[in-house]
Amino acid sequence: MGKSDPIIFNAYRNALEDRLYNSVGFFGNSKASQFTDSIRANKKSYFDLELDNWDINTFPYKTRKKFDLIVCTRCAYFSSNPEKTIDEFHRLLKPGGTLLIDWGVGDHWRFENYKVGWVKDDQHESHYSETNYLWSCVWDDGFLNHPEFIKFSTWVRKFGYNDIKSAIFKEVPKILEMKYVGEKFNTICGLLALWEESPQLYFILVCKKREN
Repeated sequence: MGKSDPIIFNAYRNALEDRLYNSVGFFGNSKASQFTDSIRANKKSYFDLELDNWDINTFPYKTRKKFDLIVCTRCAYFSSNPEKTIDEFHRLLKPGGTLLIDWGVGDHWRFENYKVGWVKDDQHESHYSETNYLWSCVWDDGFLNHPEFIKFSTWVRKFGYNDIKSAIFKEVPKILEMKYVGEKFNTICGLLALWEESPQLYFILVCKKREN
């Protein structure tokens, strides 16, 4: 378990309604975890990049199931077409269903070529491949005034980043505008900044599919 897991798992859980779901699809989880176990559901399905049973950049996704809740955490930044990713999850949700999805920035600024995760000092290197880059991020100008965004902005100044919005638009190949998400979902976005010494910023979206 990574040091951020208890914190981010709690943030995910708090973002969701505490209720019984009929069916949940976990995209980016190969098996049960402390977080997935905390979600009550009649049926849970797991789709994981490392098991090669799901490719976030291949459409349509290889499942015909429909879900009341879809959870896609810590992998949406691998999507080179985030609009299409949102479209696919919208298709796989039942009317009124919920999508929990997040993007993150910060980690890649310590490495070359937008790599995500620890690729130095032999830490977790086996979990990453040459195609696992930070391809996308989500953005809305409303983030600029969020306390967690301001905190993160202060922390990354030591890396030479004084304008985070400009840095994201310059360094991340694809930007998903919140306006696009809002065309398909009623959405709430929460931000979470972690680790002043090696800053990360999570954008956690809870998207409710409209009934019609």
